[in-house]
Amino acid sequence: MQDVTSTAQDLYGHGEMLDRIIAALKSNGADPEHPSCEDLHACDQMHARGIEATREHAAYADIKPGMRVLEIGCGIGGASRYLAEAMGCRVSAIDITPECIDVARELTRRCGLGAKIEFRQADATELPFGNTQFDHVWSHNVTMNIKDKAKLTAEVARVLKPGGHYSCWELAGCAGKAPYFPLPWASDPSSSFLATPDDMIATIERGGLKLLRHIDLNPAYLAYLDETRKRAEDGGRPATVDPQALRRGDDFMTRLRNCGRSAREGRLVDHLIIAGKPRSKS
Repeated sequence: MQDVTSTAQDLYGHGEMLDRIIAALKSNGADPEHPSCEDLHACDQMHARGIEATREHAAYADIKPGMRVLEIGCGIGGASRYLAEAMGCRVSAIDITPECIDVARELTRRCGLGAKIEFRQADATELPFGNTQFDHVWSHNVTMNIKDKAKLTAEVARVLKPGGHYSCWELAGCAGKAPYFPLPWASDPSSSFLATPDDMIATIERGGLKLLRHIDLNPAYLAYLDETRKRAEDGGRPATVDPQALRRGDDFMTRLRNCGRSAREGRLVDHLIIAGKPRSKS
C-alpha cells in the first residue's frame, strides 16, 4: 500500500510542470524567461481565489516588512514570492514534493528573487530549522494533507520566536458530514485528513500556541465557487488557474466541482486560524 507522502507527491508532482507553466505564460503574453511576479500570479497560487486570497491572508496575518517567514507547503512558490517581493519579508519555504521545489526555485530565479527565498524539500512534521527562528509561520490549504496535526503544531511552536504568530488557512471538515471525492488535495479519504475548526483550534492550543483570531472565510469561498461556475457555463476563461489544472484537465475540474458541492452542502468549511506563541516570562 502506498504511503501518504508518496500519494501526495504523485498528486502534486505533475511531470513537465515547468513546461506547462511556461506555455501558460506565453499564452498570456508574458516573457517566460523573465516573468514578473504579477505575470506568475495567473498560475502559481495553488489554492482557491488565487492571489486575492494570498493578499487577504497576508493582511489578516499582519505581515510586516523585514519579518522572517516560513511557508509550510509552498507548492511552486507563489505565496513565498508574494511575501518576499510585495511584503518585503525574508522567506524560507518547504514542500514535500520534489518537483514543486524544483519549479519554485526556477520560477523564483527567473523573476529575480532567487537570493531572497530559500526553498527546501521537507516534511512539515519534521522541520529542518532550529528553534525560535521565525517571526511568522504560514500555511495555506496544506493541513488537509497532514495527518499528524499535533506534531505539525509542535514543530510550528518550536521554530517560532516568542511572540511570533502562526496563520493557518485551511478547508476544514464538518462533524458527521463526509465530503465528496475526489477532491483537489486527495483522490479518496485515505489521504485526506480534515479536522473540524474546533478540533484544529484545540490541537493548536494544546501545542503551546494561543488562539488570537478565528476568521470565517466561507462566504467569500462560496461566492468564488459560484462565480467560477458561472464563468465556465458562459464559456469564459478563468481569471487564475491552479497549476494542477494545467496537467489534470477534466480530472481537476471534477475535483473542483466536488469541492464546491461539498462546501455548499456544509461538508467543507473555509477558515483561517491565527495563533501566537507566548512570550517568555521574565
